[in-house]
Amino acid sequence: MQEIKINSKPIKKINHKELLLSLFIFTYLFYLIAWLSPENETRKRIIEPINTAWLFFGLDQNWKLFSPEIKDINFHTVAILTFEDGTKKIWELPRMKRLDFWQRFKDEKFRKWSIDSLPWPDYKEFHPDFAVYVAKKFYDPAKNPKNKPVSLSLQLFWINIPDPAKHFTKVENLPEHTRMNNVFFYRFKEGDLQ
Repeated sequence: MQEIKINSKPIKKINHKELLLSLFIFTYLFYLIAWLSPENETRKRIIEPINTAWLFFGLDQNWKLFSPEIKDINFHTVAILTFEDGTKKIWELPRMKRLDFWQRFKDEKFRKWSIDSLPWPDYKEFHPDFAVYVAKKFYDPAKNPKNKPVSLSLQLFWINIPDPAKHFTKVENLPEHTRMNNVFFYRFKEGDLQ
C-alpha cells in the first residue's frame, strides 16, 4: 500500500481489490444468513432475486449434515415394479440391519440416499428418474421384449419408535414396520425405457 503525506500525516491510499473482496465477503455472508434464516416474508424478498444464481453456483447449504431432523419413526422403502402381464417385482432398498459388514460398507451411500432423500416430499423431482432407473435395472428386453414394465410404486413401511423416556428398547427389539404409505406412483411413458 502506498502512503501519501499531507501535512506530515500519512494517509493510506484505498486498495480497490481489498475493498471489492471485503464487499464480496460481506454480501455472501449476508445472503448466507438470509438463506439459513427461518421462512418469512422478509427472507423471501431478500432471497428471491438471487435464488437462481445462488442455486446454480451451488451456494445453498444443507446443514442437516450437522443437525439432522431426528425421526420418530423406524422405516424402510420398497419399490414395486409392475409388468404388462401383471407380474410384479418387489425390490427392497438396502436395510443396514439385514446386511453384513461388507455389504453395509458397499451400500452405505445408496442407503443414505434411499432413506434420507427418496421417500420425502422435498425430493419428489427425483421420483420419475428413480422409477426409470428401477425399470431399467430389472427389465431385460433381450429375454422378454413383450413384457415391459408399465408402472412403479414406492412404498414406505414404518412404525413409531417407542418413547425411550418410558421404556428403552434395543435396536434388535424394535417393532416391525407394520404401517404403509404409498410415496409415489409412476406410469411409464413411451421412450422411458430406451
